Amino acid sequence: MQIIITSRNAETLRTWRRFFENDPDVDLQVGNRAQVPVDAVLMAGIFAHERYGGSPSHDSAEILVNRRGDGQPPLVIVPPGRRMRLDEHGRPQVHPDHAAIDPAYHTASHVFDAIHQWNETRQETISAIEVSLPLVGFDDPLDESSPQAFRRALTEYRAKLR
Repeated sequence: MQIIITSRNAETLRTWRRFFENDPDVDLQVGNRAQVPVDAVLMAGIFAHERYGGSPSHDSAEILVNRRGDGQPPLVIVPPGRRMRLDEHGRPQVHPDHAAIDPAYHTASHVFDAIHQWNETRQETISAIEVSLPLVGFDDPLDESSPQAFRRALTEYRAKLR
């Protein structure tokens, strides 16, 4: 599967490149969108659900069909969020059961599982995805844990396919 990682922030891509520079299936591109056609884009629910439907999940990623003709790819993959709760001041915080879960690993592992299930059950498979770092909240050039966790999830996904 081809993975196009995009960001307008060249510094963020420099950080991610260190974890994917020797991977022929991963291309990092500066810009808002992938410069090549892809089957799906990864997009957080806060951006996706109002436009493309679906509903928030904590347990699995969902793959939504883009019927809007808005220039986005034909499929939108929405990763699950971590469970939240309100603290004593009414502010949202990550639920203690999910506090130790790395957000990028949680995102990537569930997204790859959803892609695998989709490809096992559909004629039209997903062979190229765009990971828009701003649309999934991983666009911080100082954050090395997210690309590392994403890499680990991709490695595990590929091992399952063998």
